[in-house]
Amino acid sequence: MDTKAASLTGKQTKFFETLKKYISRHAESPTVDELITLTKSSSPRAVTQYLGTLERKGLIRRQRYQRRGIELCILGNSYESETVSIPVIASAGCDNMKVFAQEHAGEYLCVSNELVRGKNIKSIACIKAIGDSMNDAGINEGDHVLVEMTQAIMENDLVVAVIDGFAVIKKIEYANNAVILRPVSSDPAHKPIILHRNFNIFGKVIDVIRGYQKGDVEIVPLYPSR
Repeated sequence: MDTKAASLTGKQTKFFETLKKYISRHAESPTVDELITLTKSSSPRAVTQYLGTLERKGLIRRQRYQRRGIELCILGNSYESETVSIPVIASAGCDNMKVFAQEHAGEYLCVSNELVRGKNIKSIACIKAIGDSMNDAGINEGDHVLVEMTQAIMENDLVVAVIDGFAVIKKIEYANNAVILRPVSSDPAHKPIILHRNFNIFGKVIDVIRGYQKGDVEIVPLYPSR
């Protein structure tokens, strides 16, 4: 444990851990009002006293006049957690539109910072794969798929598309007047989906996290270096 954090009282440590967890999950600091709710503090003054203590001990830095101006620090540098929490926002079918896109309220997946380094954490979401039409691309039923919500898509990228409320994971190809969402499977029962060229994609698959019953996970590489 950092020696500065070790000097905190029990209540101060609990407050600091709540603050760190929020910033790791949301990639931004909470407001004072949110901290009152999160820490069940009695008043804004109690929260500002905790923040003042953390700042004096060199654990945080506050940007004045900013609503979300709290930065975590370690030894005077910006603090970066080893992991971040990614929201699981939906399931997506790896078959032809069999899974309705629904949010999984309150569900998060904890991943290494290395998986999302250099990307806007607010644009990263996790989607659970259902079906087997992408098994030859390394995506199997029950896998968690990390998706960057972007329209910067290249041909042959693996993407998530929402079609009439149904979410699918497919490889994208472009024709003259159409977008082709193609399965990646040797099973001929899986057919491509053909859409108008102006169809918008939800996002690009950037990694697959394969879980096992014993709790271990495997990171599956999807793209060669470009």
